[in-house]
Amino acid sequence: MSIEISFLQIAFRLNFRYLILMQHYFEMKSLARGPKYEWVFIAVMVVIVFLLYTKTLNGAFIFDDRNNIRDNPHIRLTQITLPGIYSAVHDSPTPNRPLANISFALNYYFHGYNVVGFHAVNIIIHIFNGMLLYLFLKATLATPVIQSKAHKYGWVPYFTAVIWLMHPIQTQSVSYIVQRMNSMAAMFYILSMLLYATGRSGENRNKRILLFSGAAVSGMLALGSKEIAATLPFFIFLYEWFFFRI
Repeated sequence: MSIEISFLQIAFRLNFRYLILMQHYFEMKSLARGPKYEWVFIAVMVVIVFLLYTKTLNGAFIFDDRNNIRDNPHIRLTQITLPGIYSAVHDSPTPNRPLANISFALNYYFHGYNVVGFHAVNIIIHIFNGMLLYLFLKATLATPVIQSKAHKYGWVPYFTAVIWLMHPIQTQSVSYIVQRMNSMAAMFYILSMLLYATGRSGENRNKRILLFSGAAVSGMLALGSKEIAATLPFFIFLYEWFFFRI
């Protein structure tokens, strides 16, 4: 059995019941505060995810990849110019998703239609999303509603990020090139939530303004990646309601 299949089996078996059992284990071991060397654990997580998706690197353009990337002359940048970027954004089949179109154009600029580069970017975005999710959950544990109990759940952000990164439900967004639109929207969506949570918990006025401004910009970038990000204001409202009510 290959190492990739083994990783998939692990991903299928990891669920929230397992997460809670692991949490109880670490509580009994007095390690509920979370990983002592968290960036080492994150590095291990990154390596595992990269190994998990290694076999997707040579996957061909399929379905909507052809229309949006392979057969789209407007992303074929030979030099980075404003007219070229404008054409990639507005003349592509999905002009309402400008950031995704720009990312495809930059991929083409650096390596043409070599699918390895397109897939590598997808994997990197997915890994980055997992790291953002980890940081966002850590910030959530510092919110007023659950701050007093946060010491019991230090490992929850890490295991949640691992499950999210390795779960098979993410396969399409990572291995299907054009679905980078999903991953990019998720990236800016989570980043916006993280910046909002950090700003909401902060005390320095200027820093809070900067963080809230960053959250707003990230929200617009998420919407520029895919329209699913339109739900962001509603989720920020729910987040405020659940985690900052006193």
